Parts: sequence; C-alpha cells; structure tokens
Amino acid sequence: MVSSSAMARTYGDKPSTSSMEEDLEIEVSMRNASIIDHQYQSEQHKDHKVLNAFNPTDKTSYSDMIHIDVPDTRTLVERSDGVTKYTAYNIYINGWYHGSVRFSHLYEFAELIKQKFSQRYKGPEFPAKKLFKLDPKAIDERRQKIAKYFQAMVQHPEIARHYIIEKKLLGFQIDSFRATSQYVSLDIYLGNGEKTTIKCLVSDSTMEIMRILAEKLGFHNKDEFIYHFGLFMGKGRDPTVACYSVTPDNFNPLLTRFLRNFESPFVSLSTANQKYNENGHYNFLCIRKLIWDTRIEESILDDGVFVDMIYRQAVQDYKNGNLAPIKDDLEYKMKQCMQRNDKIMFLRNCHLLPTYSYEILSPCSCDYPKPGTPCEIKFGRRQVVLTTQDELGNPKTSLFRATRIRVWRITQIMEKISFQFEYLMAKDTFEWITLDTDQAILMSLLLQSIGSEILYEHNNMTIEQQVMKEKQSKGNYVEKTSKLPRDPKKPIIVLKNAVEETDPLGVMEHYHNYNRMLTTISDGIPQRNQAFTDITNDDL
Repeated sequence: MVSSSAMARTYGDKPSTSSMEEDLEIEVSMRNASIIDHQYQSEQHKDHKVLNAFNPTDKTSYSDMIHIDVPDTRTLVERSDGVTKYTAYNIYINGWYHGSVRFSHLYEFAELIKQKFSQRYKGPEFPAKKLFKLDPKAIDERRQKIAKYFQAMVQHPEIARHYIIEKKLLGFQIDSFRATSQYVSLDIYLGNGEKTTIKCLVSDSTMEIMRILAEKLGFHNKDEFIYHFGLFMGKGRDPTVACYSVTPDNFNPLLTRFLRNFESPFVSLSTANQKYNENGHYNFLCIRKLIWDTRIEESILDDGVFVDMIYRQAVQDYKNGNLAPIKDDLEYKMKQCMQRNDKIMFLRNCHLLPTYSYEILSPCSCDYPKPGTPCEIKFGRRQVVLTTQDELGNPKTSLFRATRIRVWRITQIMEKISFQFEYLMAKDTFEWITLDTDQAILMSLLLQSIGSEILYEHNNMTIEQQVMKEKQSKGNYVEKTSKLPRDPKKPIIVLKNAVEETDPLGVMEHYHNYNRMLTTISDGIPQRNQAFTDITNDDL
C-alpha cells in the first residue's frame, strides 16, 4: 500500500525510497485509479479551456505545449515613408507579448511551412490573400484564422522543433521591436545580486546570450553552464515598492519568465518593462541554477567557477531567510564557512537542509485540502511544496514528488488561469490539485526542468554526451520515427499529448518493465511532447 507519508511529508521526515513492490503497485494504481476533482469537471463549464495538458495514456490526441495566441491587432506606419498605414497582428507566446507582424510576413511564414512540411502539417489552412482592403470585421475573421493556424502548427513537433521556426519567431520579435541600434549592453544579475554587463546584438537569442555570459564568467565548458543554469526574468517581491535598481542588499528575485531560444533577451526585457511594469516595479534579467538534486550539485563541486556561481545563490538565499528553519549547530557551521570563504563546505552544509535549492513563487490559491485555500508554493528538490494553514492557523506543509505527478495542465475559465496536476494520493486514487496563479507557464517549465534532470541521471548520460548528441542533429530535419536529440538547456513539461509509438529518446531500450514516470520531453518552443519512463526505485 502507498503510505500517506510517501505522498506528502513534512520537512522533519527523511526522504523515503520505494521498494520494487511499491513501484509495481504504483504502476497498477496509475492504470486503475479513480480521479477526484475538487473544483469542476471541464464539460460542466462552457467557458473552460485546456490550454496545455498531457495525458500519456491517450495515444491519439495531441495538444500544443506552448500557447501562441493572436488576441488583437494594431495599426502601424510604414518605416519607409512614415505615412502609409497597415494592420499588424499581435502575437503572444505564453501570455507575453512577442511582436506585431504584418499579414504578408505571416503569409510568407505559412508558405515556408507548406514548402518544407507539406506532407506533415495537418490542420487549418492559413487565410488566403485578398485583392481588396479588408473592413474591421474581415480583419478580425482573418485574425481568428491566423490564431487557429498557429495553435495547430505547434502541435506538430517535427515542424515546431525545427530551427527554422525558432529563427522565424525570433525574427518576428526583432522586426517588431524596431531597435535604433544594433549593438547594446545587457545587464544580468548573478545569484547574489551582483551585476555583470555584456555587449551583444539586439538580435542575439537566449542561447547566444548564455554563451557570451559563460565566456565572460570564465566557464571553460559553456555547454555545461547552459545545462545547469537558466536565464530568467524577475522582479522584486513586493509589488507596492518601486524597484529602479537591483543591489545585493535588496536582491530576492521573484521569477516571472524563463527565457527561451525563440526570443531575444534584450527585446523581451525591454518590451516587458514598456508594457508590464507597474509603479516603477521593473523586470530584470538574472541567472538561476537548474539543479534540483544535491547529488547532481555535488558532482560539479570540483570546478571552481561552478562552485562560485552556486555559492553566490546559496548565500543570498540564506541571507533572505529562504533556507529557514536551520538548526543552531548547523547554522553556526555555515557562518564559520562564510567567514573562512570556504565555499564548498558551505554548500555541503546547505545540502543537509531540506529547504535548500528551491525557487519560491508568488502566493496563490489552491483547492488542497479544500477550495479557496491560500497557499505559499515553491518548486525544487524534485518536488512541489505547498504551505497552507490548518484550522488553528498553524502552517502545514505538503510535499508532492514529481515522480507521482501523472498529468499537469494549464486551464482557463473566463479570465482565470489555473495550473493543475494529477497526483497519486493513495492506492488506486488520483486527485487533481488546482492552483489559481499567474505563473502557470513558469510552473510548467520548472517541472519540465526537474523531469529533464531525472531523465538524464537515469539514462546514464554525461553532460558531454548530451551536448554531443544535440550538436550532431543541430539544424537537421526531425523525422517522426527518428530518435529525438535533446538540447541540454531545454527542459521537460507534461502536457495532454499523445505518446509517440516510437521511443524517441531510447529510454525504453533499457527499461521495458515499468511505466512509472508519466511525463514528457519537449525539445523546443513551441512543440509537441513525447513520454519517458526512465525512473528507478529511489525516485519513487
């Protein structure tokens, strides 16, 4: 029987491992489980929409991982004469404004897809050109058809993962931004709030920025840096306090966005601060580690540059109180290490803390244990942690392990966005946990990253092997029946998609007997996803 302590443990308990018998029982439970949904059944709400989800048992349905929408249009003026007006279609990716693109450029994009992927794209046709000027009603009808086309396109991984799509999406953003200079300076904050400035092009993608940063910081292995760290957009945690500058004294970032390679960090940051800043509450770029298990961290402590980067973030988390509670004797040792500047021993002491290595997100509302429950939430250590209050007002912590999450999805009812995951709560019983949050996409990408780390660990691949596998296929067309390479920078997400009939990552060659980790791999944005089943006893 699956014990309740294996489902949600307090920090005082030691992490548990699962026996082979329990693993087999989990597999049976996942096949036969009934489902509890606190809030609603989707068919009861006509306004309910599943934006992104994954059900690994459904091998016939696909849905897009990344949500691309075209909610409205705007009128722009030609740069050539400054007089002629035209209609541009506003493209949003993951809820963030990406760019405004004229119809002729979108039409060329669709023609390119038709030329290269005509045998593989199955979906609505892109709207045809018109010889006459469109009235507002016709423009809106065209907008809706463009949105449906994009939403169908991203459901085809062999199209959406292609480097051409990534390059075109980046191009849309750059052209829409209308930069006045090609060369710019970009400020990026390290884990302790120290600012480093790099010189780059406006058009440099996220991956290119990461490589420039890795070189400036002195990393010999840039690929390993890109695998273990991510470039995020963040802001101050108190929305009522204006934040015009970031210093080590006030650095405690609330992550808002995980930047991907289809966008320019400079443009994304500039656009965000133009469109979304409130009362001087500006966004900034920061580097955060993507290491979710202390065993992985321990394995790279022989590299002084890595140690320095991780140490910066760990010390800042300690100063911000994010590692509390800490026992007196352990905290004394940590302070001694800080005084001696003994970075490795400080990190090894941090490894003893169950509160170490988490990203703390915005408070939200959840339906666990009952609807409308306020909760604090954080992601890390291969689990999701919810902190609520009991009837007496005492804090109650529940831990949900990534390996027991069968499905997660992003849903929308009217204007409310929710993040939901289906969790194995007891034998033969799954329960939907719903979080009403404006960070649903970020939660998905963090879970994706956690799953990526688990997969690679149990696939027995070194970072160099992963990178080499990626480089061998860079820019190649991805056939549906071929084994898909992984960019070590890009993480994992769970969506309601089909599982490919093939074994895209070669995982099942070594693990035929179990289907215990029901999540998916995604290689680019936007994309469709494949499943992996590469989990061992320690993860369950």
